[in-house]
Amino acid sequence: MSDTMSDAGESTGSGSGKQELSKDQLKVLRDAFNAFDKEKTGSISTDVVGTILELLGHKLSEEELEEVIEEYDEDESGQLEFDEFVALASNYVEPEEDYDALRKELREVFMMYDKDAKGYLPVEEFKAILRELDGAVPEEELDDIVDEIDADGSGTVDFEEFMEVMTADYYA
Repeated sequence: MSDTMSDAGESTGSGSGKQELSKDQLKVLRDAFNAFDKEKTGSISTDVVGTILELLGHKLSEEELEEVIEEYDEDESGQLEFDEFVALASNYVEPEEDYDALRKELREVFMMYDKDAKGYLPVEEFKAILRELDGAVPEEELDDIVDEIDADGSGTVDFEEFMEVMTADYYA
């Protein structure tokens, strides 16, 4: 499947009954893919698919995850190329109108950790959240994410920065 866009803003390519993605949804997937394709090889390890799906709001059991990866890693390389990733993730991307609900949910999560209602989280607290989502993320990768999102070097993550990471919108 190609990641080109039609005039209507939907992805073009083979849609085997899966929802067509809007330009914004495809951008979210591209950004998430790029965030985990650190070496810019054009593929991501199947090991990070669970993490990405969790960031998209879908936690799968190990068994479900293995089945999904087996179905979409067609060449059985242990890597997903972007088209394979889009085919897999399109099953888990919520319709556009759910963006507000996602934002509200993420605001609630943010406020759970921002116990003093300061409007920001220290980067160490933010890294702890990311570790909770996926304990297998190497410390160096967490540092890279923090360095990217905390561009001003404040040592804190505000809600908008938190939202960007959780929706993988920060590599625009």
